[in-house]
Amino acid sequence: MPIKGAELALGLTLLLCAHGAWAEPAHAKYGLSAVPLAQEHSYLQDPKQPAPDFWNLNAYYVSQPDESACSAAAVSMVLNALLNAERPRGDQERNITPAGLLKKIQGDWKPRLAPKGLDGRHGVTLGQLEIFLKAGLSEYSRFPFIVERHEVAAVDAQGLERLREALRENERNAHDFILLHFVQDELTGAPGGPFPHVSPVGAYDAVRRKVLIFDVDRDWYEPYWVSDEDLLRALAHPTKAFGRGGVLRVGRAP
Repeated sequence: MPIKGAELALGLTLLLCAHGAWAEPAHAKYGLSAVPLAQEHSYLQDPKQPAPDFWNLNAYYVSQPDESACSAAAVSMVLNALLNAERPRGDQERNITPAGLLKKIQGDWKPRLAPKGLDGRHGVTLGQLEIFLKAGLSEYSRFPFIVERHEVAAVDAQGLERLREALRENERNAHDFILLHFVQDELTGAPGGPFPHVSPVGAYDAVRRKVLIFDVDRDWYEPYWVSDEDLLRALAHPTKAFGRGGVLRVGRAP
C-alpha cells in the first residue's frame, strides 16, 4: 500500500525524535547567546564587507591537536594568514602546522602544553602567548612585525570601547590579526569551567557589534558569533592558573 505524504512526514518525525535528533539537549551547545556561523553568515555575504581576516584565516583553519594545545593551533593559523596567504609560494613550501611550530620553537612552549604541563598547569598565560607568537614570527619571517598586548582587567564602558576600536581597526586592516586569550565557557556555556582558551578573531560586524571567533576547539565547536560585550567578559574573567586574559594584535611594521 502506498504511503501518503502526510503519513510519511509523520513517520519521519517520529523516527527523528526517537533517535534524539530533535530532543532538547541538557546544555545548549553555544550557550544562550553565541550563534554558530552555519546559522548566521549574512555579514560574510555582504559585498560591502571584504572581511579579509576571515578569508585569510579560513584557508588555514585547524583544530588544536589536543585539549591543551589551543595556543599552538591559533598561532599557526595567524602565522599562515600573515605570512603565506597573499604571496606566491613554491610547491616545496609547507604550511605552518601546530606540530611543526612546537618542534621549531625553542624553549618551554611544548612542555607547557604536555598533559602535566609546567608549574602544575598545562597551557599559557597571555604574556607567554606573546612570547611564543614573537618567537614564531622570528623563526618564520625575515620582515619586522609589531605585536601589541592588552590585558583586560575590568568590564566597564571604557574597556568595551577600547575593545570595539581594536576590533574595528582590525577589520579594516587586511594585514593584522587578533589573538584572544579568554574563558571559553563564558561564551559557549559549557559546564565544568572555567576553561582558559586561545583562538583568533575571524571578523567583526561593527553594526551588529558581533565578533566571529575562529574557535580552534574543533572537536566541539565551529566558528561562532558573540556580542562584543560577552567577549569582554570572557577576556576579563580571571582564572587561578592563568590570571586574566586579553588581546594580542599582530601586524606588519610600517
